[in-house]
Amino acid sequence: MKAWKPLSLLVFAICLNLLPSPPLQAAPSGLEIMRAVDGREDGDDLRQAMTQTLIDRNGNRRVRHMISFRKDYGKDKRLISFFTEPANIRDTALLTFDYDDPDRDDDQWLYLPALKKVRRISAADRGDYFMGTDFTFEDMKQTPELGDYHWKLLGSEIIDGQECWKVEGVPVSQDVVRELGYSRMIQHVRKDNDFTIRVDYWDRAGRELKHLRVLELRRIQGIWSAVRIEMENVQTKHRTLIELADQHYNTGLKDSLFTKRALKRGYR
Repeated sequence: MKAWKPLSLLVFAICLNLLPSPPLQAAPSGLEIMRAVDGREDGDDLRQAMTQTLIDRNGNRRVRHMISFRKDYGKDKRLISFFTEPANIRDTALLTFDYDDPDRDDDQWLYLPALKKVRRISAADRGDYFMGTDFTFEDMKQTPELGDYHWKLLGSEIIDGQECWKVEGVPVSQDVVRELGYSRMIQHVRKDNDFTIRVDYWDRAGRELKHLRVLELRRIQGIWSAVRIEMENVQTKHRTLIELADQHYNTGLKDSLFTKRALKRGYR
């Protein structure tokens, strides 16, 4: 076989450079990323124990214990949580019907045993804070209502050593701003598992308000699960730490658990 001459090698190299390159994969849109977050595998139902630690600016702590349950109904979800300790708030409970339909307002009810009364949380109240924590009633849901925001991909960022999408959410109207209490949020979503590990919030006036961080994430029964979460309000210097344990998926929870009657009955 004859050896390749230098000129032949040069022509060959030029021809290779003229070949079309494979197309670069386009980055997903902000809405596509948030849809992936919303549709992430999380089992058909979930039971878990929750410890809330409320920490004020002076380091004083209040500890509460809850048990919570979630069940999927197609693309809709129902969630119920009961306080078990301390005694002064025991049996206080929150029930949420989280609808996939963007044109349908979610339903939420809060049971206050001292008053023996079920209070319906209206859309206008969903920006109120839940039982003195740094989480609003809306925050207590798993993901924000996608239809409440215009979503925009801002780029990528490394958060806690993980490559994340950086997605901005801006409320679709001033009515939504008033209801939620937020003028803007940024979600940091891990690229490898579609899990949000940090959220930054701005208040109605556009000032930095609070930060949510997932401090620990584990795979439980093959499902990515947050086990330590912290929400910090940078304006009040107040923090809420949530620690989750005894997480069990797909146990076949009964429909009767997710009712207003169950709210009053309490967890037994």
